[in-house]
Amino acid sequence: MEILTIEFKGDEALKELHNLEQKDLIRIVREPDSNLYSLPGGPISNDDFTNWIEYVDNSPTISLIEAKQRWEDQKRILKKSIL
Repeated sequence: MEILTIEFKGDEALKELHNLEQKDLIRIVREPDSNLYSLPGGPISNDDFTNWIEYVDNSPTISLIEAKQRWEDQKRILKKSIL
């Protein structure tokens, strides 16, 4: 048995999965594992998670105003690369 976590992007996807569940091909778990720290990627240990939190707490920060300005600059660059 394999376990897969899926993020739904529309009602049609959920309907199709319910069809598979009715055919006994899959089982939809309505209560996710409480040990999941995020959806993407593989599981991490509690020690790794704690180390990641410590690393982030000790990382330099920027003001909200500077973050918004950086984002605006990045959006302009991205828009130019699309056109």
